[in-house]
Amino acid sequence: MVRFLLQGRPLLAAVLTLTVLVAIVFIGRHIGHRCLGTSLNFQDDQDNQAGEAGTSTVAGVASVPDCLTPQQIAFLIEDELAWLMDCRLPNGAFIQSPEGNTVIPYFANLAARTLVARYPGAVRDYILWYLASLNKPDRWGLSGTIYDYRVMYASGSSPANHGQYMEIMMIPTANYDSADSYAATFLSLVADYYFITGDKELIRSHLDDLSLVANVVLELQDEDGLVFVKPGSWTKYLMDNAENYRGLLDWSQVLLEEGYIQKANHLKHAAARIKEGIFDVLYDPETGAFAWSVSPIWKRFPREGRWYPDGVSQLYLLTCGLIAPDDPVAHTIWHAFVKTFPEWQAGVNKDKFPWTSVAVASFMMGDRDKALEFVGWADREYLLNGRPYPWYILESANLVTLLELVASSAPTK
Repeated sequence: MVRFLLQGRPLLAAVLTLTVLVAIVFIGRHIGHRCLGTSLNFQDDQDNQAGEAGTSTVAGVASVPDCLTPQQIAFLIEDELAWLMDCRLPNGAFIQSPEGNTVIPYFANLAARTLVARYPGAVRDYILWYLASLNKPDRWGLSGTIYDYRVMYASGSSPANHGQYMEIMMIPTANYDSADSYAATFLSLVADYYFITGDKELIRSHLDDLSLVANVVLELQDEDGLVFVKPGSWTKYLMDNAENYRGLLDWSQVLLEEGYIQKANHLKHAAARIKEGIFDVLYDPETGAFAWSVSPIWKRFPREGRWYPDGVSQLYLLTCGLIAPDDPVAHTIWHAFVKTFPEWQAGVNKDKFPWTSVAVASFMMGDRDKALEFVGWADREYLLNGRPYPWYILESANLVTLLELVASSAPTK
């Protein structure tokens, strides 16, 4: 026993040292987030804090409190980006979470857009993986689409350490949730990559495949301007068409920059038809609401108290740029939303997902207090707990977007 203890002292010392380091990191993380965990719950304190040093108001709404410092915002952004990068597979694709085994290109597209500025190489790899995985054609006969994938890890590896192993198998599911939005969000991603990085050669060398992707949206466009969700479906969704509008416009800017004026104008015209269809077919001027879906047999408007897709679908018009925050239509939509879901910023939404995109819309609409309250709630509920399900790459990406909006709006001192 004595011999064992003497020999084990170096090991014991190492264990104790590691324990102390872990404790320091853990405590530091909580101290760094103490502001987020408490002070962002300042809804009840607004009356007491109004006019005090450290707060200011913009159009009657409290601006970013001094408690959420630029350093803390930067830390949260970098922490979230690092988590997103942990979702990256060796082939460039992104799984839903570091422990996951599913690649859903729609969510990966939106997550990758967040990474372009800081991790352009990773985004380039993802774009190349996406293009190499295009269906030509898919089982419905449409080229330029992409399936969801299941990931199988080789024996000895696991989702948690997938970045260290090349032995993975990608199994296509032969299905996708939507053909239109997968294509549209990818076009927006490629446009971001093109203009932010200046890597024109990547685009030029894959122009034919990118044209196939854009053609997916065009092939599914109906006579009323709206786009069907996928081949064989008669349903057209508000959320999808908002993304379709954005994707075609974004890609048209790339084509215009490359000198393809006629093709660019063709896509702009298609995008304009989508917007016209949204307002002509889906909009009810009497209520100020938009139908979240339409088919030959029904038109579905938001139902009272229904979060998804009813309520949140309306906000896509704002976040995809079809209406500006100062547009009366935007104000009608947002006021109706917060009236129906007054505590959304605290996770009271009758849905299992956090929906960070709502906080982005809130911030855009000038309702910054609630957006910041949401950051505090999400930090306590998910970030400080290791980001358990249902936190996944889209929530992470939208949180980064929100925090970047907060950082860009903070007054310089």
